[in-house]
Amino acid sequence: MKIYINYFSLAFAFGLFFTACEDPFSLTPSDIISEDIVFDDESLVDAFLTEIYDEALFEPRGGQSNNNQNLINGFGGEARNFAPWQTPFGGAVGRIFDENNGAGALEYWPYDDIREMNVFIEKVPESTVLDPDFVAIKVAEARFIRAFTYFEMVKRYGGVPLATKALPVNTPEEDLFIPRNSEKEIYDFIGSEMDAIVDILPSSSIKGRVNRWAALALKSRAMLYAASVANFGTQQMDGLLGFPNSDANSYYQQSLTASREIMFEGSFSLYRKEADPSLNFEKMFVDENNNPEAIFVEEWNVDSGKAHSWDYLANPDGYGFGWNSNFPVYLETLEQFDFIDGSSGMVDRAMYDDTTPIDPDWYFEQRDPRMRASIFYPGTKWRGTQVYFHRSTDYTDPNSGLRETSTSNTFIIPGSNGWPGAGPRRNISAGSNPTALLVKKRSDETIGFLTNDTSGSDYLIFRLGEIYLNYVEAAYYLGDPNGDMAATINDLRDRAGMPALSIGEITEDAIRHERRVELAFESHVFWDLRRWRIAVQELDGVVRHRMHFRYDFDNDTYTIAIADGDKGRIRSHTERNYYYAFGLEIIADTRIKENPGYN
Repeated sequence: MKIYINYFSLAFAFGLFFTACEDPFSLTPSDIISEDIVFDDESLVDAFLTEIYDEALFEPRGGQSNNNQNLINGFGGEARNFAPWQTPFGGAVGRIFDENNGAGALEYWPYDDIREMNVFIEKVPESTVLDPDFVAIKVAEARFIRAFTYFEMVKRYGGVPLATKALPVNTPEEDLFIPRNSEKEIYDFIGSEMDAIVDILPSSSIKGRVNRWAALALKSRAMLYAASVANFGTQQMDGLLGFPNSDANSYYQQSLTASREIMFEGSFSLYRKEADPSLNFEKMFVDENNNPEAIFVEEWNVDSGKAHSWDYLANPDGYGFGWNSNFPVYLETLEQFDFIDGSSGMVDRAMYDDTTPIDPDWYFEQRDPRMRASIFYPGTKWRGTQVYFHRSTDYTDPNSGLRETSTSNTFIIPGSNGWPGAGPRRNISAGSNPTALLVKKRSDETIGFLTNDTSGSDYLIFRLGEIYLNYVEAAYYLGDPNGDMAATINDLRDRAGMPALSIGEITEDAIRHERRVELAFESHVFWDLRRWRIAVQELDGVVRHRMHFRYDFDNDTYTIAIADGDKGRIRSHTERNYYYAFGLEIIADTRIKENPGYN
């Protein structure tokens, strides 16, 4: 089958815009630099490559104040956004993903970006002026981003057209048709590209730029995904989708080998700067001072004008900021965090009857310390005070001796040290919007007054904790070939302050559970559920819950009630959605054959 990609017909006219520029070019903001000049000047080559970096989908953005930073977490059922008009909520829940909607908010068809990458990869080596080592490294960086881009597409659609050449503007129409490659071919391309560039890239580089360890990390992740598709998926469309099951071990081995090289030959280590495991885990995501766990980051810097709004959106209500409490967390996510004695975090839901007293020191403080670093919950200490999520307070009036109830967030309980009758409006499930838990991970307590675009904390695209988990998962299916599967997962658990697992306790479910806890809110869970082929049972029509807290001041206990966390909307992930529809617009432009299950 041949398809036409309309982006290939775009003329190449590369314009770089500068606020100031020196001779010999004397450019104005509207000047267009000729192709010949661009590819013979290091600064312009770097500027072009910077554009390619900026276009890469390392983290979803968009939405008001970039609230789509929570997009994948919303699709994975970990957390949602405050309001249905925000895409991570309304785009993930209450929609049917069919041929009319395509992949919806997850649609990604960036062949215009790929063409720019291909132009760069082809043109830079043609220079007779640039230093050959400079050329080799820059081209390798662009090849990494191109492979990462294909990885983002293959996760969504399976096999897609593999375009590695920028076709000239005057290419005959009949030559603009290229075949749709198989899912296997796309994954093999990613793996082979990383093999080709890993020894070209430096072991260390400027922060935010690709190095050899980033290439190995992408191979570790992508080959693990490929192995999962082979292990748990089925082949369809004459091999365009899926892999033979017999291929699984080969991909697991490739992932394991790449992970092992990072673990044993790289200069990385698990972040352990703080003695308290919860504080340590919290600090890891905002510490940019020689963070030993960071392998590859997307760099943000407020002073240079590149900033995001995570803290502005994630910060709880009650601290005087104009926007807040934007990423509510579901009860089901809290339940993933076991207790520090090793018992399950999924307590008997009969307790959630709004009557049974629950000790907050047990219910919250005795959970996996990663929970306290990842979720704002009742009693979280933040910015010199604590976060309140209760809807009401029962107390004994010291004057009358009578039991009273307050639902006012401006009333202070008599005899307390500032305890309000209720938490701030956007924290307490008023109007059934919030869930009374919020995403905390990545929030920086040290930032001053928060407004839009005031966050400069880097985004950890690849970190050592994920590589450990990739290694453990691959090792499990390969029969623990190096005998260090238990030591590896327990190193993570020790860092978290959790008890070690025996080799007999390291099951498929235990490994998956560890990923969901360690990597919570890092845009992994949704893709993991899909590659393990359990997204239907975990997401399709499955109700997530919000929590209502009532505080008993006299006894320092809560009662909890739960309710539908999505305001009656139903989440959809049917079997066909393991491969999203290309959608009518893409079909019309490309004449591509639609994925199975769509008309």
